[in-house]
Amino acid sequence: MLIASHTVHAGTPSLRRSGGLLWPCLEDDKPDLLTCLLTFFRGCDDYVQNSPWRRDMSETLRLHGRHEFRPMPSQAAVVGLLAAWAELRKVLLADDAFLALVQPNTPEDAADQFQSIKAALMWFRVGLDRDIRTVEARNWLDAIGWQDILELADERDQAAGQLIAGRAVVGAEGDIVEFPAARREGAA
Repeated sequence: MLIASHTVHAGTPSLRRSGGLLWPCLEDDKPDLLTCLLTFFRGCDDYVQNSPWRRDMSETLRLHGRHEFRPMPSQAAVVGLLAAWAELRKVLLADDAFLALVQPNTPEDAADQFQSIKAALMWFRVGLDRDIRTVEARNWLDAIGWQDILELADERDQAAGQLIAGRAVVGAEGDIVEFPAARREGAA
């Protein structure tokens, strides 16, 4: 089973900036909007790949957080997301590339395989914008905070960039933490 990415507590962005925390770990209590969306996307992907064996879409998507959103995605929004499944898979591949970076046994080529989640989300949105069947999906993404999702994706990409550049490390709890020397260089 694939897992979603990270969680962020309310107020965490200011903590990140001042304390060197670039991206929080998987173990935080309340998932951020990006994490919730990626979890839901994984449910959509799971449904598409296993629909011959799992005909009840509602149950599959409930298990992947459909009810966590306000507003909850309508059936038409879900169908729109499924219509863009090829683009949705690219977002999940970018998420997998990030997860490979922060695993305890990081593969040697993880840095080379990294893909920007923000870029993948933007291309996903372009794909949605080109398809008339995805109007409800686009409206739903806007309603839950598409710009907020992109901002979180950018923060996560920047944290990964610092990790790849050697200016940050994955902490014992899975957080991406900036080295103190890198914080001093950024302040100068």
